[in-house]
Amino acid sequence: MARLIRNHILYMITLAICVVLPCAAYAQVNPRMERLLHVGDTVVHRIMPKPVSDSMYIATDYTEIHFELNKADLDISYMDNGLSMLHLDRVLDSIGLENISAIEIISQSSPEGSLERNTWLTEHRSKVIQNYLYRVYPELKSRISINKITESWENLAHYVALDPNLEEDTRNLILDIIESDEMSVATKKSKLKNSLGSNPLTGDVYTYLTKYYYPVIRNSGIYVLHMLEPEPEYQFEPIKPQVEEETPAVDTIASTPVTIPALETSRKRPLLAVKTNLLYDAFFVKNIGWTPIYNIEAELYPTENGRWTWLVEYEFPWYSNDDKYFYLQMLNLQIEARRYFKKDSHHSGHYLSAYVGTNEFDICFDQDKGHGYQGEGGGFGLGYGYVLPLGKKPDTRWKLELFIKAGIYIAKYDPYYAGDPFYGKYYYDYQDYSKVFIKRNWRFQWLFYPTGAGITLSYDLINIKAKNKNKPAIEP
Repeated sequence: MARLIRNHILYMITLAICVVLPCAAYAQVNPRMERLLHVGDTVVHRIMPKPVSDSMYIATDYTEIHFELNKADLDISYMDNGLSMLHLDRVLDSIGLENISAIEIISQSSPEGSLERNTWLTEHRSKVIQNYLYRVYPELKSRISINKITESWENLAHYVALDPNLEEDTRNLILDIIESDEMSVATKKSKLKNSLGSNPLTGDVYTYLTKYYYPVIRNSGIYVLHMLEPEPEYQFEPIKPQVEEETPAVDTIASTPVTIPALETSRKRPLLAVKTNLLYDAFFVKNIGWTPIYNIEAELYPTENGRWTWLVEYEFPWYSNDDKYFYLQMLNLQIEARRYFKKDSHHSGHYLSAYVGTNEFDICFDQDKGHGYQGEGGGFGLGYGYVLPLGKKPDTRWKLELFIKAGIYIAKYDPYYAGDPFYGKYYYDYQDYSKVFIKRNWRFQWLFYPTGAGITLSYDLINIKAKNKNKPAIEP
């Protein structure tokens, strides 16, 4: 009984932490409220970019997602992303999708690396957030827009100007570099990296900036704009920092690491797609008619929205007509690896592939003499294709694919004449002494020529439930 009561109390405490702390940490009583950023032993105000669609008639809620250096993947275990996604879901549910006027995604990067790379990262970080919202809230698709800032020089200048850990001369030097109209972007980055020196409180100044400020300004801000201010599901007083004389205010939420149970979110993701080549299905033979080359393919998606996939193709037509000397019997197996050009494309768009395969065959279309061929072969090669989603949603299950393959194919075979009454179904075209007969004595080589083409219809047959977990320790 005591153990049951103890478990119940722990469950209630855990539930309170998961509900109260995220709401308190992200409470936004005023749409223009500035959150606090804990840097070392001091606190500075964290600023937010202004939404493009902002007006006096629209209430605004803001959520911020952070990204690792040089990455554009949505990682809910990084920094406080797990709580941010939980907060965003609760805000949208409490407002009601029908009351939301717009959702704006404003992304920015830290001033590291080339401007071209940072522009690419900014665009793809916005698209990652947009694709997530498309999947979870398809009703809001027409109301989601993307705006970008690219490199966040303004935010960096704001933090530097308010940082008491930096000496006045160092602050002025950094601000002069950031606000200079004569320096190029590349020159600014070089000077920040090489000319700031060290500081008694911070050590190497550039390292200090990259450790405390760059991760914060490397983000995508999500604005939820709505016409009505809904009644909040829970009411909490915002936690205010304790202010002491001659001591900077400390944000208790930002400065104190809080250990909470791992938060889980779940979603559906495709695991396997089944396909059929429509060109093979429409195969036609003169005097015989429609003779589809039965085929099936299975494409395995090892990771969600990754670039690499694995594919197995099996063809198994097995036709026999002794009266017309028609035989189309083939077993063909291929294994293929694919790499899609774009990540986060739901396995669509352009791709390159490499394959290896083996087969055996018995083919005869000669109605007069029954002259056919029987043998085995194998080969390998490369392919190119394009996958087109058949639907408005980017993660639709139906897709159409066009592809072509080229490579090497080598086979050993024997010609034969069908219908001989003494030897059964067929006999080999061999004029020499029968004791020295060698089976599969003929050789066929197809070197660096087309080996396959198709128009394939595919369907994501199996969807699995995928889970993500936050880190149990939430650090500011």
